[in-house]
Amino acid sequence: DPLNHKQTMTEGAAVFHGASSLSGGMTMQYLHTTLYVTDLEASVSFLENWTGLKVLRRFSMGDAHFAFLSGGEGETAVELIQGAGHSDVRYAGLSLGFAVADLDGERARAEAAGLNPSPIREPHPGVRFCFLTGPDGLTVQLMQKG
Repeated sequence: DPLNHKQTMTEGAAVFHGASSLSGGMTMQYLHTTLYVTDLEASVSFLENWTGLKVLRRFSMGDAHFAFLSGGEGETAVELIQGAGHSDVRYAGLSLGFAVADLDGERARAEAAGLNPSPIREPHPGVRFCFLTGPDGLTVQLMQKG
């Protein structure tokens, strides 16, 4: 029942990290970002290898196949969906950002894997990043602070 699901999520949101209270006493938590993909396995592999996210659960409904990836239970997830009538996938202007301890090392690893990472940029002292492009043009930003 969608109504009970919503109530459960609202009631449970306060116990998760990142929950916030809105005016009127309503509590919300950012749960996931949905990305439609053309090759679920390639997208899962890319995210697991380059972001540290792990699959929390998978399921299928008709011709749609789903995978939820996260850093752990209760954390914001990336929901990947293959099928469901979405074959024209575009990520114009979208990137997913992840902190790394060794940007130079991760960039070299990506280059060795043939990913053609962007040059490292340093917009201001103490912040450096580069971009990797995965399946369907999904962009991941690797950032090192400090």
